[in-house]
Amino acid sequence: MPYSLIAGISMAGWLAASSHAGPAADLDLGKKIFEDRCKVCHGVRGDSDRFTASVLNPPPRNFTTEAARKELSRERMIRSVTEGRPGTAMMPWKNILQEKEIRAVVGYIRREIMRLEH
Repeated sequence: MPYSLIAGISMAGWLAASSHAGPAADLDLGKKIFEDRCKVCHGVRGDSDRFTASVLNPPPRNFTTEAARKELSRERMIRSVTEGRPGTAMMPWKNILQEKEIRAVVGYIRREIMRLEH
């Protein structure tokens, strides 16, 4: 088999594997971060159905509402996780999570909880 054909097959396999593994790996990372760090306030389903919602003022964001889907852009969510939300219990995570982790958890929330495609 000619070298160029072997290289082409190898490159095609690598591209397919890397394009598939990237988003899935990011989604898995985002889920782990959400479960480890976010669900305590935002709830398992992201609907703030937790004890903390009744004791925090304002309560944590309910990501499952239509208002959240309309109001929360990806950029705003990344900024909120990175810098926190003044006047709320949402703390800044920039010194705890890496930028990739912040993007992964926001991606997970948007896709799996908010049911947004992007």
